[in-house]
Amino acid sequence: MKKLMSVFIITLFLSGLCMSVSSVSAAKEDIQILSYSWYVPQNYGYYAMPGNLVVVGEIQNVGSSVIDFVRLEGIAYTTDGEPQAAAYSIAFVNNLLPQQKAPFYMLFNEMSTLSGNLTWIPLLDHVSFRVILADETDVRQYDGLKIVANTSYVDNNGYYNVVGYLQNVGSQQSGKVWVTGTFYNATGAVIGTGFTNYLANYTAPNESIQFSLKPLDVTPEMSAQIASYSLLIQSREPEPTPSPTPAATGTPSGSTNESPSATPQPTQSTGSATSSSTLVTAVVAIAVVVVVVVIAVVVVKRKAKHQ
Repeated sequence: MKKLMSVFIITLFLSGLCMSVSSVSAAKEDIQILSYSWYVPQNYGYYAMPGNLVVVGEIQNVGSSVIDFVRLEGIAYTTDGEPQAAAYSIAFVNNLLPQQKAPFYMLFNEMSTLSGNLTWIPLLDHVSFRVILADETDVRQYDGLKIVANTSYVDNNGYYNVVGYLQNVGSQQSGKVWVTGTFYNATGAVIGTGFTNYLANYTAPNESIQFSLKPLDVTPEMSAQIASYSLLIQSREPEPTPSPTPAATGTPSGSTNESPSATPQPTQSTGSATSSSTLVTAVVAIAVVVVVVVIAVVVVKRKAKHQ
């Protein structure tokens, strides 16, 4: 009972937090859920554990403004019309352009439900969605990155893979870049989504990068249902180049400076060690002074007593 009450309190807290955040969203009505489906992983996946409920789907920005960030709430209902669990998710996209689409991945586990278990999953009927965060923005991602070639295949394990090349066809350098994939069945419904790791810290003009990805929680059964896919490039602004650290005075002759590609050592650690050493020295010095003063006082008192 205490466990259920704790889960209930946490759920109410999260709901209240999301409601307070959603009050500042300005473009929630521009986000539409195009399709979704669910599955129960039998093995450990990227996020899910065996027996969890995973809901995957696709959103679209049907408005005329760029949307910075999209957060969704999902409530799972069983065939008796009763809500069983609530979960939250973000779409795999930043700066969603007008008419652009993006996938999402929503995980339901034991902590998502008041009952503390997932025995209701076989009776799942539908999931209702609510957009709780979607703000307009003037920011747009760098549009010089293009996918110039891609194809798909099923590997020896029966897993669906997508491989290809993206190229910086623009005139600017991009920051970190990655690719998101959405996978559809023959009816066009989303049945899987996935993404690559960061492909590079930056991409120069005319540079090409190879990528590969597969759906999260992919199985041979999921792979057999995939009829098509779509790809979405995501990138960050280039990170500013750190200023070079001035060479220390008295550097031995013939030594070289650190390579720009080397990882700089944290300056805070050195400072902390120096501060600690200084503090210890100061404490010891003070202690010595105190002892000397005490001894001097005792000696003076003894001399005065014998006089």
